[in-house]
Amino acid sequence: MVSYLNLAAKEARRSHCRFRVGAVLAKGGRVLLSGRNKFRNSSTLDYRIGTFHAEEVLLRRVRPPDRSIMYVARVNVQGDLVMSRPCDRCMEGLLKSGVARVVYTINNDRFGVLDLSTP
Repeated sequence: MVSYLNLAAKEARRSHCRFRVGAVLAKGGRVLLSGRNKFRNSSTLDYRIGTFHAEEVLLRRVRPPDRSIMYVARVNVQGDLVMSRPCDRCMEGLLKSGVARVVYTINNDRFGVLDLSTP
């Protein structure tokens, strides 16, 4: 589990956004896809949502297989892991997509788990 979070953190460090977030989609011990948050083409179209969140980037690129797990990591300017719990908009997309669990960073030493498979 930690290796997937490390991969998500590596993706986050490659982001050019103010809040650097990376995500990894995995199932059965295999990485299916990884990505990071990205700027939209024109933030003037919707000033409240200037980026595609890392979770959205993955969900737009592939339909996750049922029971897959998404790992999400956010890094600060110093490169330390910080809270990366998915926002309400991303949670809605994750629930609709069939992702069973989300593992997210809390800090360098802790992570949280959201079980989406239970009602």
